[in-house]
Amino acid sequence: MMPIHPPFKPSSSPPPVILSASSATYRPGGLITLTLEVVQNSSTEFQGFLVQARRRQGNDVLWPVGKFTNINTSMFTALHCKNKKNSTIAQASGEKRKKVQLTWEAPNNSNYGDIYFSASIIQDYTTFWVQMNSSTLRQVSPGSSAAAVSAHRLVR
Repeated sequence: MMPIHPPFKPSSSPPPVILSASSATYRPGGLITLTLEVVQNSSTEFQGFLVQARRRQGNDVLWPVGKFTNINTSMFTALHCKNKKNSTIAQASGEKRKKVQLTWEAPNNSNYGDIYFSASIIQDYTTFWVQMNSSTLRQVSPGSSAAAVSAHRLVR
């Protein structure tokens, strides 16, 4: 998920954006709220992003998992990657933002195991970050009583 902005390369500095999820676990068919937000006390804004969920292990770790739902099409564009509908989401315009909230739906079948989110963030044409990979979201079975961790910070 690399923006093509010749002749510029991804920034090696820490991204000024935090990627967080509403839970540290997910259930098949469950919903997770994903938030991209500029770090506190920063005047930085971002004008682009690309996000998808991926399996943590297996032969298809670079393939997207699940889909994004409740998409405000005036703000976001859903993309179909690897023939999976709405598996990736991006901005619909170059409007600058400090915060974006997205809804991700886990696949109904329970064979995916643990997942993570991968994001690319674009501050402007010359400044962008790739492979912002989150911590692992553990899969729990539908009948399990495992407590979800609220507002789990994934990556900065």
